Amino acid sequence: MRPPICDLCRAPVKFKDNYTDFLVKFSDYEDLPPRIVGHPKGLLWFCDKHIKNASNYTHLSSSDALTAMREDLGI
Repeated sequence: MRPPICDLCRAPVKFKDNYTDFLVKFSDYEDLPPRIVGHPKGLLWFCDKHIKNASNYTHLSSSDALTAMREDLGI
C-alpha cells in the first residue's frame, strides 16, 4: 500500500480511526492477487479537502478522475 498522501494535491492524509474513509475505488480498480504486497490499481488516497469531490468520479478510471478533478478545481 502506498503511503497516505493525497493523489490530487500531494498533502498528507490525516485520519484518526478509519483510514479506508480516505481511499476511493475507481472503475479500473483491481484487487491484488493473494499473498501479493503493493497498492491496488484504481485505488487512490484523498485528503479531507478532496475526498468528497473524488467520490463523484468513481464511474471513471482513476487517471480520468484525476484529470477531471484537476480541470474542475483549476489545478
